Amino acid sequence: MFASTSIALSAFADDHGGDSPDYLSPFNVIGTKADVSELKGSGAVLDSSDLKPFMHTDIHEILRQVPGVYVRGEEGYGFFPNISLRGVDPTRSRKTTIMEDGVPSEPAPYADPSAYYAPTAGRMAGFEILKGTSSLKHGPHNIGGVINYLSTPIPNDQRSYLRASYGENNERISHAFSGGKTDFGGGKLGYLLEVYDHRSDGWQSIPGFLDEPSRDAPIAKTDLLLKLSYEFGDSNYLEFKAGRMDMDADVSYQGVSKEDFLTNPYQRYIGTNQDNMDAEQQRYYLRYTKEFSDTVSLNSTAYYNEFARNWYKLASKYAATDYTETATGSGIWGTTLNTNASGTFNAMKGVAGSNYDGKSNNRVYETKGFQSNLDFEIGSHKFDLGFRYQDDHYYKLDYRQPNYSWVDSNADGATDELKYTPNPKDGGPYQDAQAIEVYLVDDFEIGAFSFSPGIRYTSVDMEYFKNNVLTGSTEVSNALFGIGADYDLSETMTLFGGVHQGQALPNAESATGKGTAANEVIEETSLQFELGLRGSNDSFFYELVYFNTQLEDMVFLASNAGDLTNSLNMGEGSTSGLEVLLGIDIGNESVGVPLSVGATFTDTEYETGTGDSSAAAATEDGYLFGATKGKSFPYIPDTMINLRGGLEFEKFSTYLNYHWQDSVFTNALNDHELDSYGILDWSGFFKINKGVTVFAKVTNVADETYAHSILPGGYRAGMPRSWSVGMEFDF
Repeated sequence: MFASTSIALSAFADDHGGDSPDYLSPFNVIGTKADVSELKGSGAVLDSSDLKPFMHTDIHEILRQVPGVYVRGEEGYGFFPNISLRGVDPTRSRKTTIMEDGVPSEPAPYADPSAYYAPTAGRMAGFEILKGTSSLKHGPHNIGGVINYLSTPIPNDQRSYLRASYGENNERISHAFSGGKTDFGGGKLGYLLEVYDHRSDGWQSIPGFLDEPSRDAPIAKTDLLLKLSYEFGDSNYLEFKAGRMDMDADVSYQGVSKEDFLTNPYQRYIGTNQDNMDAEQQRYYLRYTKEFSDTVSLNSTAYYNEFARNWYKLASKYAATDYTETATGSGIWGTTLNTNASGTFNAMKGVAGSNYDGKSNNRVYETKGFQSNLDFEIGSHKFDLGFRYQDDHYYKLDYRQPNYSWVDSNADGATDELKYTPNPKDGGPYQDAQAIEVYLVDDFEIGAFSFSPGIRYTSVDMEYFKNNVLTGSTEVSNALFGIGADYDLSETMTLFGGVHQGQALPNAESATGKGTAANEVIEETSLQFELGLRGSNDSFFYELVYFNTQLEDMVFLASNAGDLTNSLNMGEGSTSGLEVLLGIDIGNESVGVPLSVGATFTDTEYETGTGDSSAAAATEDGYLFGATKGKSFPYIPDTMINLRGGLEFEKFSTYLNYHWQDSVFTNALNDHELDSYGILDWSGFFKINKGVTVFAKVTNVADETYAHSILPGGYRAGMPRSWSVGMEFDF
């Protein structure tokens, strides 16, 4: 097999990244870039060679370079990711398993799978993305694949690092860590201290009104991390990790009308002036690794995560579109724009006589669990046996839902007062889940063929409480099977493929029938097939993959983020496509010229659907309206292309990245689209001396104006052109 399937610019790590991280296998779902070639399916590893050319802090921007990954932006910073792998619904990344260092990181992936928290992308050392059969052993949701965030590892030798930058909109980003290992008590004691801080005045503006001046929408996020390790005895490794994230961000669920987007895409309505997310997250694990022999090893982790958020925002949103019969009684519906003249957005604009409700969504999520896997060999077979137990709790705490009324007290037609009426509310229902998962994967070779069959069993007990009384309970369980294989066509070319089953679970509320208009929501299942070719020759590498996914009982959960009132299963669907990854360095000894292209071509289709386009629009839910046979999935572009190139000299390097995305439908009726767009980024680095580098970058160089979504609540613009400069110290 060939040596590497690097996503991009591996030469960059030598010039700017210092020593490559010394990843240990318990933290990984793949390993290093070289290990991608051993997968019996498709996957990618992003390390410093891929991350440092642009130092993105938004996970959406980071993942755009990986074929087969689709993203839908929201607030512009990637705080609440909407990620799809291979065309499944991206809302809140519900159908994708997100982990940090191999541990589930979503707030409550079994009880309520919505990614209102994701690990801080800017502090990560790398990312692993699994899209194919290799994702079978990772759960609970693998229809959308697996994304594993890799935190900064403890350095083998003493190392200190600092990167600080200043940019547009008074943006300040600082990332620092220090750590190393030393002999202690007959073993090796290691430590790592890390601080990541991101602050900005924000790139959106909120107009002044009455006595309130106009203002920006600032954000502030701080992430702290401590790691302690001890290597002792005969191949024993113990590691403790503790981390905390605090966020205070004036982000909103409300977008703007198309008219206002065209006038000023970076504005917010005065009615969103109070919107704010106040969140904190704590994470802990204790991990033990033991190598009993060259063929037997054990990895075990006990972990605890807690996420608390109080998102004060609008209780309901004002959508940019609606559904209207083309003629009264015709039963034929079409998408229409909600205009300013219609009065839809009056309450957001401060028009006298209008009013709106705010709501403090005060929630706490708690997960605790234990997972372990045993790697062992019997004859020519290499087995991986894994187990996880996790206990999820999701609480809705007491909150307030006040009313704001725009008042014309002088009766002169002008608003002169915003009246506030308090309205305290008791805490809502809460959801519990206790999950057990077991998997077994075998790896063996027959001649030039290598096979990897596997099975994973999931059992989740779900409970739904209201007013502290158990009102519903159920069990969701199934077994998933899969097999992957590869064949060495030559020393530099490998054919690979596989077929496996996948699943996406409902939350406890919908599974027990308490959050739906009709029956209980059952788990979504899939049958996924892929066939690919990968290889390398000198400085050229390539990977071509065809994929086809058949979806059954598609799950959509009630959410303001998706404008869905009720949770539901919505029949069958399919996604298929082609992923292309090519890279080459055409430079010489004096200058490196790395070039890469990634492309994804996708076709999606509802095979059946409960979203009947002839039904009354009032009975339909948000973007699923019109989901009938032959329609395409919303927010999944047919074509995506990512181009990256660089020039690398001894002391100076510069890079360009261009991402183009095709137009997307905004609903399942397929009669309203957002335009295609292309974003060009530039960066430059100059090494002053060993360990000291200055850099500059410009994001969205051409200042492209584009909307990446009308969810939730109206048109949402992508970030305008922004610049930053900074310095990096590595010693």
